[in-house]
Amino acid sequence: MSEVLPADDIQSLFAINGATGDFLQARKLEHAVGLCLSGGGYRAMIYHVGALIRLNAAGYLPRLDEIASVSGGSITAGYLALCWPRLLFDENGRAENFLEVFAAPLLRFAEQRIDIRAILYSFLPGCSAADSIVRAYDRHLFQGVGLQDIPERPRFTFMATNLQTGSGWRFSRHYAADYRVGIIEEPSLPLARVVAASSAFPPLLSPVRIDLRAQKLRPAQGADLHRKPFIDEAVLTDGGVYDNLGLERIWKRCRTILVSNAGKSIPEVGRPTGRWMGQMFRTLGIIQQQAENSRRRLLFGAANLGQRHVAYWDIATAPAQYGIQNPLPLTREEALAAASLRTRLNPFSPEESRLLMRAGYAGADAAMRARELIAESVTSFDDLP
Repeated sequence: MSEVLPADDIQSLFAINGATGDFLQARKLEHAVGLCLSGGGYRAMIYHVGALIRLNAAGYLPRLDEIASVSGGSITAGYLALCWPRLLFDENGRAENFLEVFAAPLLRFAEQRIDIRAILYSFLPGCSAADSIVRAYDRHLFQGVGLQDIPERPRFTFMATNLQTGSGWRFSRHYAADYRVGIIEEPSLPLARVVAASSAFPPLLSPVRIDLRAQKLRPAQGADLHRKPFIDEAVLTDGGVYDNLGLERIWKRCRTILVSNAGKSIPEVGRPTGRWMGQMFRTLGIIQQQAENSRRRLLFGAANLGQRHVAYWDIATAPAQYGIQNPLPLTREEALAAASLRTRLNPFSPEESRLLMRAGYAGADAAMRARELIAESVTSFDDLP
């Protein structure tokens, strides 16, 4: 019998899962289709609505096995999970009531100002901005629904970042887990609190605290922190801090990966400030951008090796840049304008929302066609009712 190397043996890291022959060292890879919805506040929430409208028009939604999300993408995914049982799919896989049941209510929600109200609420004794966000999500969108009320398929996974361990917390109907703390099977948690944890942008809207003492939290393999205080309470912030593309679960499970990215590259600055506060925020932005770039390179590397089939679209890229015939009308300037919109949870105008949805719709169309996953569109976003 071969010796089992201890987890803290650095040399063992080179061999872990090496026998799989998989670039990403996935152990549970399946012939499944996964969709990743990135972070980016209201901007991401609305952009992903446009992308989902295009996937629905192509009859692709019923083909999804997994949907993983972070931050603003989790607002979209959470509401999609809530609406899924009410969607009326026809024989071509298109939900005929998709716009009225799913898209329209989310756009109305995008007219709500909840971040400033939450921050002001946090100044009251014993109150937190995160709890205000939870109540706003529940009042406007989720209305008391819990994780056990969402569909089994597709499997929705909401990602948050654990401030205690530096790792990710995953929440789904079947389980919630931080691999260092433990796993909760069939967690009884409100969907509003889970989505708030995933979208709790630091430092003003986080952390979201989740009481683990009422949950059946058991240790899993490698759970080196299955002890107090980690097993009493989870202290969570935005899932985009750990993985702003929401790739972690999807690329280890699914051979076909669709990524909708509403994040924005850090802008060039000719004369960066010399003040320490400005330098700090600039440096943190560069660090997060490089982490995202590294994950994207890994994803594309797996695709280039033929181990994953990847369709990736991002908010700053115009359809003409995907190398397809007859791209949908969205100019480079319009794409950059969409990418420059704020990520705050404050009201978006109808014009801003329409631009973001057009960008998401056209981006999904271009990337999916470029990877030969859908046929050429006969309807542009502007032709939709």
